[in-house]
Amino acid sequence: MKRRLLAVASAATLAMTMAACGSASTSSGDSGEDGPIKIALIPPTSGALAQFGTDAVNGWKTAVRLVNEDGGIDGRKVELVVKSTDADPATTLRVAKDAVTQDGAQFIGAVMTSPEHAALNAQLEGLGAMSFNSLGKDDALVGEQCSPYAVHVVQTSSMDINALASSLADLEGDKWAIQAVDYATGHGAAEKFKAAADKAGKKIVLEQFAPLNTTDFGSYITKIKSSGADAVFAVEYGADGVAFVQQAGQFNLDSQLKTVLGFNMVSEPLFKTLGDSIVGYYNNVGYDVAGDNELNKEFVEAYTEDHGSAPYYVPADNYLAAETLFAAIEKAGSSDPAEVAKAVGGLSFDSIVGNVTVRADDNQVLRDSYLGKVVQADSGLAFEVLSNTAPDVTTPEPDPACKF
Repeated sequence: MKRRLLAVASAATLAMTMAACGSASTSSGDSGEDGPIKIALIPPTSGALAQFGTDAVNGWKTAVRLVNEDGGIDGRKVELVVKSTDADPATTLRVAKDAVTQDGAQFIGAVMTSPEHAALNAQLEGLGAMSFNSLGKDDALVGEQCSPYAVHVVQTSSMDINALASSLADLEGDKWAIQAVDYATGHGAAEKFKAAADKAGKKIVLEQFAPLNTTDFGSYITKIKSSGADAVFAVEYGADGVAFVQQAGQFNLDSQLKTVLGFNMVSEPLFKTLGDSIVGYYNNVGYDVAGDNELNKEFVEAYTEDHGSAPYYVPADNYLAAETLFAAIEKAGSSDPAEVAKAVGGLSFDSIVGNVTVRADDNQVLRDSYLGKVVQADSGLAFEVLSNTAPDVTTPEPDPACKF
């Protein structure tokens, strides 16, 4: 099968001999428009988010392998400069500066949290680099913290919550507790959920936040139980989400709950660890692995071949970030970040999630959002996608605080 990574409206053809994807780089090498197009990946490699960091890199690796096999971008190979961080904004910013100034990276991906992206966005123009955010969901990143050099590939918290809100009235439970991680995405999601719950006639009886890398949720679960909540909205990620779910089972919390609605809390890599206890849990689903389009089918086949399992939202969103970058470079006819930044606004192209557009006002990628339910399937647990909400429903108007 001929694999195509991008299908833009341009009739330009890509011609180059096959080049291997580099997993790391230690010197700046060629620069400008003659050498490889270098992308720095800066994922967390320890703590609650480490698995997501690995999977983010894997999404980029598959994207780069396929585009290089198809001849590269405008006749040039693409090379990955793989770094690491502890998800602290200061660390990530330092690593990004090193990747740009020492390794010659022009573009940045796989950065995980919203605070990291906020710190990075403020420095991108000075660095002369572009960032493609496929993980940080804070609305401020397309508001007061936006940058013309940052593209917001992932849905914002508002987009996800608006998608969930369209179904919230139909979910069982009238008294809701909010359990969220104590950083920007957790607080932002909680605020948006409260507004949606009020509109749906639901009552919030408890709101609490746990620091990232919390291992003991006993006191938080006890407060949920004593609040009288009959439903929970949970914004806990990775190892934190696993700890919360497992300890909720130990405290028999589910016995008093009609609904558990996760916000990126349960995902395919965690299904085996969490087991049947999460059957019936609801979660926002940013990416439908069963999406019926040729680009997605090719991606699922290639990713599974490369990494031994089907993709889920983290590698898929990073692959979509790569698609966005490659389409923007092709449109710009240049890998100069300043030129790519000019070209990306208004860009439309076919992708693994269908046709998408980058809104010129804030560089937000407009894409569908989904609500899923964990069910038993022949191969184990899986998401049953219950609803599909289009971006014209989920996406707020551009924030006037974003000024390019």
